[in-house]
Amino acid sequence: MNAEKVNVLIAGGGVAALEAALALQSFDDDRLDVQLLAPEPRFWYRPAAVAEPFALGRVSSFEISTLAAQAGAISTPGRLVSVDSARRIAYAKPGGAMEYSMLLIACGAVPVQAVNGALTFRGPADTGLIVKLLGEIGDGIVRRIAFVVPFGAAWSLPAYELALMTAGWASDRGMDLDVLLVTPEDEPLQLFGKAASGAARMLLEARGVGVHTGSYAAEARDGELLLVDGAVLAADRVVALPRLQGTRIGGISQTFDGFIPVDSHSRVVGLSDVYAAGDVTSFAVKQGGIAAQQADAAAEAIAAAAGIGVEPRPFRPVLRGVLLTGDGPRYLRGDLAENDERSEVSEEPLWWPPAKIVGRYLAPFLSRLSGAPVETERSPENGLPVDVALDSDSVPERRDRLVRRFLEEGHPEPGTPTVGDVMEREPLLVAPEDTLGEIAERMSELDRGSALVVEFGRLIGILTSRDMLRALAGRVHSSEARARQWMTADPISVNADDTLEAAKVMMAAHRIHHLPVVEDERAVGMVGLRDVVQREFIPMAIGLGL
Repeated sequence: MNAEKVNVLIAGGGVAALEAALALQSFDDDRLDVQLLAPEPRFWYRPAAVAEPFALGRVSSFEISTLAAQAGAISTPGRLVSVDSARRIAYAKPGGAMEYSMLLIACGAVPVQAVNGALTFRGPADTGLIVKLLGEIGDGIVRRIAFVVPFGAAWSLPAYELALMTAGWASDRGMDLDVLLVTPEDEPLQLFGKAASGAARMLLEARGVGVHTGSYAAEARDGELLLVDGAVLAADRVVALPRLQGTRIGGISQTFDGFIPVDSHSRVVGLSDVYAAGDVTSFAVKQGGIAAQQADAAAEAIAAAAGIGVEPRPFRPVLRGVLLTGDGPRYLRGDLAENDERSEVSEEPLWWPPAKIVGRYLAPFLSRLSGAPVETERSPENGLPVDVALDSDSVPERRDRLVRRFLEEGHPEPGTPTVGDVMEREPLLVAPEDTLGEIAERMSELDRGSALVVEFGRLIGILTSRDMLRALAGRVHSSEARARQWMTADPISVNADDTLEAAKVMMAAHRIHHLPVVEDERAVGMVGLRDVVQREFIPMAIGLGL
């Protein structure tokens, strides 16, 4: 491969995609041909969206084709829909089949409503929503407002910014407005550590924002915000951040929420020459700076695989953030791996250039395009270089694990039916390299609707009839497509001693019909919705004489 052209296809047009293109350009090697498959014609600088309604900032956008050209790449409009990794072909709409040597999936995530009845703030598309809300506050229609970080949210900072700026906007105009911030975090901005949490709490108190930590919003209705624990908060309007989901890509193993598991060099687990970076990956923190760091790791790994003399460094997440308050930004950093010893908050930049999106290549690149001064060779006075790591145990909990934690807080009575009472104790187990054709035959013979994918005795995925249907719709060859490519990775699971009620809630909450039963990561059974319903039906049937 050393003397050959290497066609690098980057699917996406956001932070991770552009950072990767710029990182590959920095190697200055003619062997690399980079193509950007972008679903949208423009790149939007999303972090400024919270400031725009308050006339404190402006959302900028750039033509993707222009950015790609300056990054040394060719831009093609289209959305990645499936991948044939064996043949190194990506399929796009529009665009059809596209050959590649290396593929980087950086297509981001889709925001979805997290709190029923609440206004969902997703970014630039919803700045008009906040402008309208400010108008209602000014007219006296809204006197109580709650900003919500929903459970399972990937990035909480915008909720704090909206709360602070709304409170400041009302105060500056002499308006009487009750502002609440509701978050499942134990402390404000918990990811950034003690110093940042303390500073955030002081800012919120100074602005008169009521803070409800450790609180899980369930629904907004009739001037109230209902919490999961039954508490009720008065709120004329509720603004919630969204929950993110990944877009399904045929031939790529994804989690139940559509995210792609990757290794420390951003390689898609189990596939060669396929990488992923940014919000589409299963890393829990979804933030521009983190996406850029994943893209850098992927670019170095791609360059090394192409024969360029570079030692690829693993992805080491460093958390940085700028909190917009309406009264000057606060620069935040957190080192959760160091027991909060190095967390810090400052009115001076802690990195340079002081952008909201912190990318090694993208930040100065966008600064040059926007005409802002760029001084990448020095840190500002009173600034500190940042090189801190996020502990993987400190990232936000996955949504299914939060649901499980709620269920475990209950204390079932003795004799309560458990999963172990009804589970299938000999589930169909398959290997990740088994073909879909082989698995379909076994599922048909055993009359099973799903199979558990195990590797070295450890459960790594589940393959359901729905997954099989997706593969069939993608016109894959059943004798060539493998379980690893089409399974749902890192599946939601239960234990044998969990109650049937807990299993039912898990299936209903995530809209699934099968749950693997595990013990020490080893698959020991399977429970389906039919098993739960039949168990509930038996006592009723006996009582009716059926």
